[in-house]
Amino acid sequence: MSPSDAAPLRTITRSRFWWYASKWLVLAFSKVWFRLRHEGAANLPREGAVLVVANHASYLDPPMIGITASRWVGFLAQAGLASFAPMRYWLGQVGVTLIERRAPSKQALRLVADCLKAGEVVCVFPEGTRRDGRIAPFKSGVEFLVRRTGATVLPVGIDGAFRALPRGAWLPRPRKIVVRYGEPWPAEQVLADGGVERLRRRVAELSRCELVAAQPIAPEAMSDPSRTASAGGGA
Repeated sequence: MSPSDAAPLRTITRSRFWWYASKWLVLAFSKVWFRLRHEGAANLPREGAVLVVANHASYLDPPMIGITASRWVGFLAQAGLASFAPMRYWLGQVGVTLIERRAPSKQALRLVADCLKAGEVVCVFPEGTRRDGRIAPFKSGVEFLVRRTGATVLPVGIDGAFRALPRGAWLPRPRKIVVRYGEPWPAEQVLADGGVERLRRRVAELSRCELVAAQPIAPEAMSDPSRTASAGGGA
């Protein structure tokens, strides 16, 4: 779909002008400041529902995917990041949906699922929040979304964003960033036994990041995916 087409995952209609203008301006800046390059972007299917799954270590992660992807990509972001009215307006124009930090995870997952059912591309960061450059265990939102929508999953690794803008930093540093797109995974591959953990390891390979050891999941959390799910877009 084009940036101007209707889709459920947003609160303000996407503007073709703002979407293209923002993409190319940020891309031009990133090519110079971050020496940005991307690999395998052609792996993103040209049509149909795609759930992009990526590591999350920096506020730069969503825009780095947005400007290198060949299709419009939807994100969720915490409403607190857009308390400044012009920022809130711009995010809405480029298709970012703002959600309250305390909003139930089920609500966020429902938004993402609706968008996937409409044949869109959505990116989630299943670690749940920005990390320290390592990749934490994925929460159960990925499996829940794939099971509910049957969407193709595309692993993506972002290498260097943490060095360019680590947690707590105010200004981006001139560090090299590489965005690597892996091969698409059919839903069955993700839903197979151990599929989500294999997906996490693939994201680690693409991002050249270290894995954090997985912790056992409590039985009560496994029975309710909303308790361990994440559909964050820029936390």
